[in-house]
Amino acid sequence: MSTIAENVAAILEDLRSVSRSSGRSDVPRLVGVTKMRSLDEVRSLIAAGVDHLAENRWESWHERLASLPQEPSDSLFWHFIGPIQGRALKKYYRPLYCLETLDSYSHGRTLSRLAVEAGDPQKVLLEVNVCRDPGRTGVLPESLLAEAERLAALPGLQLEGLMVMGPIPGNPQGPTTSEVFQEAGFLFGELKRRIPSMETLSMGMSEDYREAIRWGSTEVRIGRSLFEGQGR
Repeated sequence: MSTIAENVAAILEDLRSVSRSSGRSDVPRLVGVTKMRSLDEVRSLIAAGVDHLAENRWESWHERLASLPQEPSDSLFWHFIGPIQGRALKKYYRPLYCLETLDSYSHGRTLSRLAVEAGDPQKVLLEVNVCRDPGRTGVLPESLLAEAERLAALPGLQLEGLMVMGPIPGNPQGPTTSEVFQEAGFLFGELKRRIPSMETLSMGMSEDYREAIRWGSTEVRIGRSLFEGQGR
């Protein structure tokens, strides 16, 4: 069984390789998803050089912060990738590197107020429901431009890009991974022309990050493959 350090090295090399084969000179940022992982596993991930980490529950993120006091606060960059629930946001919010799942103007207004009160501008990504799955959160592509422009005008927020989830595998009625990521890349390009501050297209996880890179992802969110190795 491979170690976490070996898994990290393999993933980083794969990111470089897929980027080169896609004709890209840049390499997407690696965000390690630590949800449901033990503290020892998270420490091993950090020791292997992964400094961008993500949690999907506010309570879990607070627990991580309390459990890693020996890590300098400016050496780790935390991302929030879970559903934004209004009550939890008001109760647990504190500034972090990036909140990637902003899904509505209503939540944007709440977050704007909290960020202004904290005195620390908050980087956010706008989640887009490219699959048009009614069971998922996120702005529909048809409403993306108008919603992004409204959010970009809110004080205390720095709208820096989009976050996209791939389709659920095995659904013959839904779009393919390639179709979803291709549309996401197009939407990102169009939006970037209107809002130049857009820098990040967060797209791709353990099972589909290679396809995401081919369609322009600048950040991949990987959990299982970092802790358990690829091919599982």
